[in-house]
Amino acid sequence: MEYLADLFAIGVFLGGYISNTYGRKWCIFSMNLYALGSAAVVVSSKTDAQILTGRALHYIYLGMQLAVIPTTLAELAPRNVRGAMGVLYWLSIKIGGLVVTGIARGTSGISTNAAWQIPFGLILVIPFICIWLVWIIPESPRWLLLRDRQEEALQALKRYRSKNTPEHEIQEDFDEMAQKVTAQLQKKSFKDLFIKGNRERTFVVAAANFFQQASGQAFASQYGTLFVKQLKSVNAFSVTLGTNATDIGALIISTALSDVVGRRMLFHVSGFLETASLMTMGGLGTADPSNTAAKEGIVAMLLLYSFGWSLAWAPLVYVLGAELPSAGLREMTLRIAYTVKLVTEFAVTFSYPYLETADDPGHVDIGGKLGFIYGSLSAVSVIFGYFFIPETRKLELEDINKKYESSTESEMEQKVEYQVGLREVGRSGGQN
Repeated sequence: MEYLADLFAIGVFLGGYISNTYGRKWCIFSMNLYALGSAAVVVSSKTDAQILTGRALHYIYLGMQLAVIPTTLAELAPRNVRGAMGVLYWLSIKIGGLVVTGIARGTSGISTNAAWQIPFGLILVIPFICIWLVWIIPESPRWLLLRDRQEEALQALKRYRSKNTPEHEIQEDFDEMAQKVTAQLQKKSFKDLFIKGNRERTFVVAAANFFQQASGQAFASQYGTLFVKQLKSVNAFSVTLGTNATDIGALIISTALSDVVGRRMLFHVSGFLETASLMTMGGLGTADPSNTAAKEGIVAMLLLYSFGWSLAWAPLVYVLGAELPSAGLREMTLRIAYTVKLVTEFAVTFSYPYLETADDPGHVDIGGKLGFIYGSLSAVSVIFGYFFIPETRKLELEDINKKYESSTESEMEQKVEYQVGLREVGRSGGQN
C-alpha cells in the first residue's frame, strides 16, 4: 500500500506538470495513452507478479487523472453548474466501479483466465476512446489566457458556447475573463503558497483532503467487505453492491443540489451523517459479539456512512481544490493537498488491521468500536467545515481569487462573511 501511494503521488506530480506546462488536453491524452500500456501489462499477465506490477503502474494513471480532470471541469463549466460538473467526476468513477463489479461477478464462474482478463481488458476501452475524442474538444480558455494566447482562448470560448449566443456577449465575457486572468499571469513560486491571501486557501484545501480520508473512508471502502464477512450475518457481495448503489444515489443528489443549496450546506449534512453513523457503529460495537441485531446494525451504519461521505466529502473536496487556489498556484496547491490525502489514507489503511482484527497478539481487536475513533475525527471535520469552508456557489473562479486577496479591514470583514455563508454571498447569489 505504501508503494501504491508513492506511485499515485508520482502520477499527481506528473499530471500537474504536464497539465500546467503543455495544457489540459495533452495531459488527458498522455494519461490515457499510459493507461493503455498499464492495462495491457495486466491483461497479458502470465504470473501473479506481473498482475501486481500492472496494477501498481496503473496508480500513476489514477494520480494523473486526479491532477487534471477536476481542474479542467472547473475551468470549463459555467459558474452556475460548476459544482455539479465536479461531482460528475466522482459519479462517473462510482458508476464505472459498479459496472465492473457486476461484470466481475458475472465472469466469476468461468474456470479459465478469462474470468479476470475480461474485466481487466475492459479497462482498455475507455482510454482508447479518450485518446481520439480529446482532440475534438478545444483547450481550456483559462489555460490559454494564462499562457497569453488570447486569440486561441477566444476561439476556444466560442466553441464552448452555444451557437445561439450573440457574438457581442461572448466578446464581453471573454474581455472580463481576460482582464481577471491577466492579473494572475505573474510567475508564482512555492513560497507564494504561504503568503497573505494564499496561505488560508492552501490550508483549507489541504485540511479538506485530510478530513476526507481521516473520517475513515478507507475503513468503509477498502475493508468494508472484510468487516462484513467477519460479521457472518449478511452476504458480503450484496453489501458491496448496496454500498455502490448508495454512493451513486448520494452523488446524484449532490449533483442536483451543489449549485442550488451550495457546497457548505452539503458539507454540513454530509459531516453530520458521517459522525452519527460512525458513533452509532461504535456504540453497537460494544454489544455482545453474539448479538445478531447489533451486527446487522453495524452493516446498516456502514451504508449510511457511505451515503453521507458520498454526499459531499467524497466529491466536493475536489471541487474545492479546483476552485479555491489562484490559477498560478493551483498545481502547487493540489500537490500539497493530494500529498496530505495520500499520507492520511496510508495511515488509516495501515493502522486499520491492527485496530480491528485479532489475527496477531499485537493487534488491538476493537472491531466496530473503531466508529468512536473515526466518528470523533468526523465531528472535527464538521467544525472545520463550518468555520473554514467557503461558499463558492455562482462565483467565477477569478471572483473567488479576488475574495481571498482582500487586504483592508473592511474587505477582510467581507471575506469572513463570505466564508461563513452570511448575507454577502446570499445577495451575490440572488443577483446571478
